[in-house]
Amino acid sequence: MIDYIIGFAFLPFSILMFMNIFGWTNIENIIGIPLLGIAAIGLIIVQVANIMSAHINKQWITTSWILCAVMMWPAIIYLISGFVSFPESLLLALPAILASFLFVEGIYSFYIDMEQK
Repeated sequence: MIDYIIGFAFLPFSILMFMNIFGWTNIENIIGIPLLGIAAIGLIIVQVANIMSAHINKQWITTSWILCAVMMWPAIIYLISGFVSFPESLLLALPAILASFLFVEGIYSFYIDMEQK
């Protein structure tokens, strides 16, 4: 259940990131913190919560680990981009990728598993 709450919390953040990408807002100048850093850490938090939830419910544990590993790659790329050189096109696309992944997690938060007891 905590994964749904955390994912839902990052839904407005992903929309704010999209608005920033399209130039409708300039939030980074207002708060002084890079949005990509918050998004990368948030994406990792959401994925860790998904893994914990799978273990708590004792359902889909292996699948959860695989999906979370796939969903965390943009955050990991952002966090290690200071040490490892990546193609410039990937780094330019990273804000949209992170915003998209957080948006998907936020939309997924609206799903309520009806089989839980």
